[in-house]
Amino acid sequence: MDRNDRIVIMAGIIILIIALIGIVYHEKTYVSTPKIEKNSYRIEWEEYSDEISYDGYVDKNGWKNNYTIDAGENSAICCVEAKVDWKDNLDFHGIIFPWNWTDKMEMDFSIDEFSFSQSENGYGMLSIKATIERPKDLIVKAENKSEAMKMIGNINSKIHCTISLNIQPKPRFFDRGNDFTLYITYHYYKPIIKKIS
Repeated sequence: MDRNDRIVIMAGIIILIIALIGIVYHEKTYVSTPKIEKNSYRIEWEEYSDEISYDGYVDKNGWKNNYTIDAGENSAICCVEAKVDWKDNLDFHGIIFPWNWTDKMEMDFSIDEFSFSQSENGYGMLSIKATIERPKDLIVKAENKSEAMKMIGNINSKIHCTISLNIQPKPRFFDRGNDFTLYITYHYYKPIIKKIS
């Protein structure tokens, strides 16, 4: 056995000894992760509602506005109703001539988060309702309430509504538009979390 072979064998023995020391040291310092116990939580939803109102005027050029509704963190907005209350301020219907000279109003209502868009028109109050399914009550296993809240899935706590109004005033040479009151009523749910075990 020559000198080079002895050096290779000695290097191998040294590497083997260092590896064994590392394994023994790791075994001594290894601490197993304690098992985290998860609890059961019941998540129920309580309904609330609120309303926004606006007094305005619409003429032949129309009227449009955007509304941001924020029900607060962890709230779920599930129903929004837009109502336009108005009355023709110059109603000549049937006074002299038998034809209809009453204004006609049209409302367009959309909510991006609901993938909703609808129109309504008529000679009196206009109303459009947008709804999505409310969150379901459920029981989850989690370490704490914060983790349980993360399991409720996607909810709309903030939405953006677009409402536009158009009017056909009659008779055109007298009537320029009309006053209106807009009501936006929204229903939302807040979670109640209870530990059950």
